[in-house]
Order: sequence, then C-alpha cells, then structure tokens
Amino acid sequence: MSMIRNAIRSSLSLRALDPAINRSSLPFLQDSRKCLSTVTEQPPPSSPLPPPPGASPVDGVKKPAGEGKLYGKFSGFSKHTLKSDVMNVLEGCNVTPEDLRFSYMRGANLNPAGVYVQFPSRSSYDSAMRAIAKKGRLYRLERATQSQWDPIVPCEGKVVALHGIPPNAIVEDIDRFLSGCLYHPGSIQFLTIQGMGSPKRVALVRFTSQTQAMNAYITKNRNFLLNQRINLQVLQ
Repeated sequence: MSMIRNAIRSSLSLRALDPAINRSSLPFLQDSRKCLSTVTEQPPPSSPLPPPPGASPVDGVKKPAGEGKLYGKFSGFSKHTLKSDVMNVLEGCNVTPEDLRFSYMRGANLNPAGVYVQFPSRSSYDSAMRAIAKKGRLYRLERATQSQWDPIVPCEGKVVALHGIPPNAIVEDIDRFLSGCLYHPGSIQFLTIQGMGSPKRVALVRFTSQTQAMNAYITKNRNFLLNQRINLQVLQ
C-alpha cells in the first residue's frame, strides 16, 4: 500500500508541473497554435511597381515643364498655298500634315486667313519660331488656342473651289465642266463670296482623293463654263 501511495504522489507532482514544462521547454506548441489560428496573417506591404516605359504618369505627379500640345497661327501665305508648302517651312519641327488646318476667309475670295498648327510640345513650337526667323519677315507665327483649332473642318486637299461660276449655272453644268474627273456628285455646293467689288459665285466640289483634286486643278483650271473662264483653287 505504501508503494501505491508513493506512486500516486509522484504522478500528482508531475501533473502539477505539466503547464510549466509545456510553456518553457516546448515552444513549438506555441508555433503550432499560430498555424492553426483562423485569423489569416497579412503579408508585409510591398512597394509599388515602377510604371512601364511609355506609360502615362501617375495622377497627381506633375509633368515636366513644357510638355503638352501647343497651338499656333501661321500667316503669310498666298491663296494657292498647299500643306506641302507649309511643311517645307516647318521642316524638322516634328509636325505632320494632319497637324495643319487652313482657315479661309469667305469674305475675301477664300484667301487663307491663317494656317493653324498643332505642335506636340513647347520645344516643337520653339523650333518653328527659329525656322521662321531664318525665312525672313515673309511668314509670321503667333500663339493660338485649342478653341480656335477645334471648329476648323479640314478639307484635306480633296475640296476644290471653282471661282467665277455664272449666275445661271446649275449642277449639271458643273458635271459637264468636270467631265473625266473623279469626284462625289452629291458634294457640289454653291455659295456667294465677297470678292473685289461685287459678290462672286463659287462652287465647292469634294473629290475622291487628293490626287484627283490636283488632277482636276491641272486639267480644268482656267477652262470655260458657259463662256466664262473658271479659276480653280484646291482647299486644304
């Protein structure tokens, strides 16, 4: 019996020490509790990735000074100026024919009021100023706004103005005059402009391409319509 009592006392002593042993000598149990926890641990925050090449800057970050489109009004050209003429002056200024829009004065025999230019950057605009300075005082470039650029509908070198149309001329007369040319028949429009002295009648015709418009200018300019000489102008 004494042996049994001694065994019981020894067992009770070990049970009393179990919590202390578990906490101090078995730290992996604490780790196992963490692994079984229902709360998911969040990974440490990662630093933002740099934007890929060519990507737009992040909102709130200022763009470098001088970046962004600028608009200018180019003047000093004649009535028959083409986009290619302007491009020759602005060579090396990083502009394309699509960056040019011609504004015509209806009250001045459809002479160009100015050529509006869309520059991709301030440096491009400055290059144009230097290029014009080398040409002398024949041309002039001044700042313009997008509100002046937007309303202009480009003719793209496909619209031809027929000056000197007789008062009694009708659409069928224009068709006969342009025989052999490729144009859109339903595009013929008549308008009256204020020329030198009395008002003049003009017909506008849209051709299928720039090549066809230039072909009409070469083959039909200064021909006669109802015994009246007709002058052609290719609108840009």
